[in-house]
Amino acid sequence: MESSISDEALARLPFWVTPPGETDGFLITVGVFLVLVLLGFGALYFTIQAIPDRMAAGAHKVQMQLVGVLGLISLFTLNNAFWIAAILIAAVPLHEIFPLHVKAGQDDA
Repeated sequence: MESSISDEALARLPFWVTPPGETDGFLITVGVFLVLVLLGFGALYFTIQAIPDRMAAGAHKVQMQLVGVLGLISLFTLNNAFWIAAILIAAVPLHEIFPLHVKAGQDDA
């Protein structure tokens, strides 16, 4: 196949212009870079999304379930209010606010 562009014109072209019949290395490099950036931002997003679950790791079962459900709802709806609620619920121990059982020495007189 005969090229219609002279060798002098090809020498003056920028580095990203690929001569006919050769592999476009710049396109491949940019494609790999974009995939890596996308995977990096995805990992960062899911790491940030898991903060309330990590905060509630040592809490009671009900509190952990509530934080987990709010985290999933915020993940699927992309609504930040649920994520903020999950952070707040994970930060405050619910058993101090809503005691579930009465101590043995107390009477309800």
